Amino acid sequence: MDMKISKLIIPAAGIGSRFLPITKSIPKEMLPLSNKPAIQYIVQEGLDAKIDNMLVVLSPEKGVIIDYFTRNQHLEDILALQGKSSCLDDLNKLIATAKFQYFIQNKPQGVANALLHAQPAIENDEFFAVALPDDIIFGVKPEIGYLAKIAREHQAMVIGVLEVPYDQISAYGVVAPGLQISHDIFEIESLVEKPQAAAAPSNLAIVGRYIFHSSLFAHIPLTPVAGNGEILLPDTINLMIKKGFKVLAVKIKGQRFDTGTPQGWLEFIVKHNKID
Repeated sequence: MDMKISKLIIPAAGIGSRFLPITKSIPKEMLPLSNKPAIQYIVQEGLDAKIDNMLVVLSPEKGVIIDYFTRNQHLEDILALQGKSSCLDDLNKLIATAKFQYFIQNKPQGVANALLHAQPAIENDEFFAVALPDDIIFGVKPEIGYLAKIAREHQAMVIGVLEVPYDQISAYGVVAPGLQISHDIFEIESLVEKPQAAAAPSNLAIVGRYIFHSSLFAHIPLTPVAGNGEILLPDTINLMIKKGFKVLAVKIKGQRFDTGTPQGWLEFIVKHNKID
């Protein structure tokens, strides 16, 4: 089995309802975190992990994301005349290094459905990465690269998790850990979506970093539809675990910001200078 992981799916088709009305015209993924949008941090994390194929799932009105990751010669000419060409150096380097493919999800139907839209770019028997732009993670090394390393070592799918206080656990998907492989790595027995604290199988909350095998795509349509009309990704993973697929929970090592909420976005802004 080829364990080279070179593709990163970035689901970015949501409506950003928690940031309305600003997200009526500006995608949540393009809201500024310092002088860069959230999605740029995700792409850079992938590149730092030597994952250079970015598969971005968009809604039809989010063409500004495509524009952002495309060279703008008119702007570059103006900046050159003003002696400010260096302002775009980092972004242009990123654009030159990464390969972008875009897929349109016309109706937001959750992460599992978004992943299906990128399936044509994933080969049979291929492992791939997934990173949610809501979760910005800073560490000594790129978090998705660490998860990819664990996936290769154990020939398994991997889910990033973070210990959270039990009084906050109902906001997350949670893993029920099985065999402990090391201090930070557990086999997963099952996943539970947003349990109440008393019913939570652990305080290991799922964060937006995953390594999946292409077999995932065959199991998404087999997953029962949830009460909200969506196929929930944890339900698909549970189905795969029941069929014998090995899935590991790995505690992330970096500092995580939930920039998909106004509170988390503000926390990033307040603390960002300390990180840099």
